[in-house]
Amino acid sequence: MQISDAGGLQGTTVWSSDGEDLGDVGDVHVLDRAVQPLLVTFPSASDTPAVAPLFGAELREDGLVLAYPAERVRSGPTVGAGVVLSTGEVIAVLAFYGRQVSAAGPLTERLDGVGDVGYGEVQAVPSLPDIGDDDLPPIVVTRPSHSG
Repeated sequence: MQISDAGGLQGTTVWSSDGEDLGDVGDVHVLDRAVQPLLVTFPSASDTPAVAPLFGAELREDGLVLAYPAERVRSGPTVGAGVVLSTGEVIAVLAFYGRQVSAAGPLTERLDGVGDVGYGEVQAVPSLPDIGDDDLPPIVVTRPSHSG
């Protein structure tokens, strides 16, 4: 499935797999030339939010449920709020959560700027050869139609 508005995840409540409220989504990170979001940061009000991948995540009416228990997320990596992540940083986050991937370019590569998908800012991160839209969860975010 494709995401029609990845920025629509911002502000969504994040839940651990064991039912703990982890805060609201701050930044959404999407691989360059991909549609599905790869990582989210939370809580949105933090200067150094936690960052977690969306493999196995599920978007429900009450929020985004990660595939990881709260204890694992709390002991996991953090990033600066609003920071564009490098290839190496993305690989390190994925490795912490058990997903090994390789890099196509230098680990220090960062993309300039952000992408605007619908409304809200979405951070673009360098592509990884081992991950594409088909590898990511079926999360669909839509906005109500304004047709009259």
